[in-house]
Amino acid sequence: MPKLTKRLIDDTPFPPSGQVFIRDSVLRGFALRVTKGTKTFVLEKRVRGRVRRITIGPYGPLTVDQARKQAEAHVGAIAQGEDPAQARQDRVREPTFGDLAVLYEQRHLPMKRSARDDRSMLDTHLKDLKTRKLSDISRNEIVLLHSKIGETAPYLANRAVALLRKMFNLAKDWGMFQGENPATRIHFFKEKERDRFVRPDEFPRLFAASLEEPDEYVRGAFFTYLFTGARREEVLTMRWEDISLEQAEWRIPQTKADSPHVLPLAGPLLAVLSKLPRQDGNPYVFAGRNGSHRVNIKRAWGRIRTKVGVSDVRLHDLRRTVGSWLAGSGESLQLIGAVLNHSNISTTRIYARLDLDPLRRALEQNASKMLLTVHKHFQRKEGRKHRRGSIPTPSLPALQRLVSAATN
Repeated sequence: MPKLTKRLIDDTPFPPSGQVFIRDSVLRGFALRVTKGTKTFVLEKRVRGRVRRITIGPYGPLTVDQARKQAEAHVGAIAQGEDPAQARQDRVREPTFGDLAVLYEQRHLPMKRSARDDRSMLDTHLKDLKTRKLSDISRNEIVLLHSKIGETAPYLANRAVALLRKMFNLAKDWGMFQGENPATRIHFFKEKERDRFVRPDEFPRLFAASLEEPDEYVRGAFFTYLFTGARREEVLTMRWEDISLEQAEWRIPQTKADSPHVLPLAGPLLAVLSKLPRQDGNPYVFAGRNGSHRVNIKRAWGRIRTKVGVSDVRLHDLRRTVGSWLAGSGESLQLIGAVLNHSNISTTRIYARLDLDPLRRALEQNASKMLLTVHKHFQRKEGRKHRRGSIPTPSLPALQRLVSAATN
């Protein structure tokens, strides 16, 4: 039994059929398997009472010395009670991220109100991960992905990492993954809280453009956004059975707060909804195809906002518009929170910032008080004689004109 060398391997011809083994005289169990057109290094050892053949790799990409070192490492692992052959099989059968995505959609998404957003993320920004083994996905790779998405969409980049983090945690719970979660300890981009809403000067034009939208279901959805402040999914999935035209109420059975929510329907919206045709076999108010509801009305919204010149207003800003207008009317934060179904009052506090009238009144009163102080100062000085004569006491209107001139 010769020692495996490069010359010996090169001189060994390929058999016309079957396989031939050339065993190494130096390392017991190390051998070259020669078949028609291939030469492959293998290691044959008894592992836990069974003879296992472990494929090391092809000759060419691997030299004899490299293959022998790998074989020696396997021998050492076997001596410590490991089974390299079984580990290799487990590796081949290891679930991919695509396998996890399928299970995630079956087990977890039915419980989420944002299921549609997760599916969209999996089919776009995370689609290249689906063929990868779970253990092959590294933290550094996710950091780079987060950075790439964040160049144009920081909020979306943060949502992608949060989704990956949740999925890997579930993979561990489901026995699909044993390593460290690669989506942890990633610094999120700072997210700016939006306070954009449709202003009073923009609303008439936006309303007129909405009236010109040819699709009556899309028009109805827009008006429901504007007159209720409900969330996108809540609006698009509105069912006839959940609204009462007689009582002018809409009962939203499932919300982000994980509880039902009842909203009154204002007269203008009630008139719009009552005129919408109902499709046989379709339970949804804003009917789509195949008995379902409208899923995406962004294209129509893009037409409307481009026509009006408010390209920075998003669909979700219509919800914020309702809150801001309520705040501008002097309604309390508690009432605004009840309308928008906020579970935390801190979420509603943004609308206190959007209503500037209380701040304006306070600053006007403060400015008047400051000018009055100046006026009284001059009054106290009146009558005193100076070298250049007496100091006249300016009136309050005169002081106001003085301030106006100084700031122009």
